[in-house]
Amino acid sequence: MMARIGRLTAAEFLKLFSQPFLYITLVVVVASTLGAEVFRPIFSGQRETVWKTFGAVQLFAYGFQFGLKIATYVLLIFSSMMFAGEFDRGTIKNLLTRPITRLDFFIAKCVTVGGLAVMLFGAVFYVSAVYALGRGDVGPVWDDSQFIIQRSTQEILAHARKAVFMSFVAFLAAGFLGILVSNLTESSGYAVSFGLGLFLVADLGTGMLLDRAKQKMFMYYPTYAFEKLAQFGEGTTTRWSPDIDAHLLYLLVPALYIAAFIPLAFSIFRRRPITA
Repeated sequence: MMARIGRLTAAEFLKLFSQPFLYITLVVVVASTLGAEVFRPIFSGQRETVWKTFGAVQLFAYGFQFGLKIATYVLLIFSSMMFAGEFDRGTIKNLLTRPITRLDFFIAKCVTVGGLAVMLFGAVFYVSAVYALGRGDVGPVWDDSQFIIQRSTQEILAHARKAVFMSFVAFLAAGFLGILVSNLTESSGYAVSFGLGLFLVADLGTGMLLDRAKQKMFMYYPTYAFEKLAQFGEGTTTRWSPDIDAHLLYLLVPALYIAAFIPLAFSIFRRRPITA
C-alpha cells in the first residue's frame, strides 16, 4: 500500500509542478509578502527615528500575515481542483482502473496537498524572514519616548517562533477544506469558485463575531497570530489571549476541522459512481 501511495504522490507532484499557473501564483505570493513588508509601514504612517528603527520581527509579521493570506487562496485553488479536476478531464476513470484502491488515491491527494501547504508556508516564511532580517533591527523593542527596553531580543524572537507555529495548522486546514469542496462537484471551475467563496465569506464573517465566537473558526488564527506579533514588535501589546494560550485553541480548533473534513471528503469520494 505504501509503495502505491508513494508512486501516486510522486505522480501528483509531477502534475502539480508541470502547471505554469503554480509558478505564477508563487511569484504573486512572493511579491505580496515583500510588498506588505515594504509598504505597510509607509501607509500606516510609521517613521524611523535615531532611537527607534523598524524591528525585524515587526516587518516579518507584516509580510508573513499578508503573504500567508495570499498563500491560503493559492492552496485553496489547487486543493479544490485535486479531485474535481480528475473528473473534469475524465482521467479519474483511467486512474481507478489501475491496481489501486480509492483509499490509496485519496491518501496520495491528501499528502500532495500537505506537501503544497508546506512549500507555500516555507516560501512565505523564507521571503519575509530574509527581507526582515536584512532591513530591520533584530535587537530589543524600544520605547523611544521613555528610552527603555520593552521587550528583549530573546523575548521578541520567542514571540515570532510562537506566531509561526500557531498559524500552520490553520493554514493546513484550508487545504483540507479545498479537498472536501473538490469532492462535491465534477467541475474544477465550480469547485474553485465555491471553495474560495466559502472561505472568503467565512473569513469576512469571522471579523464581525465576538472574540469567543471567532475562536471557533480555524481561519481566525493566522490573522490573530501575526496581528499580535506585529503589536509585540510595535510595543503596543504585552501578552497573548489567555483563553487561546491556555487551551491551545490555535492547535485544537484547526485540528478538529481537519478531523471533520477528511472523513467527510473520503465518504463522498468513496460513494461517487465512476464508470470506466
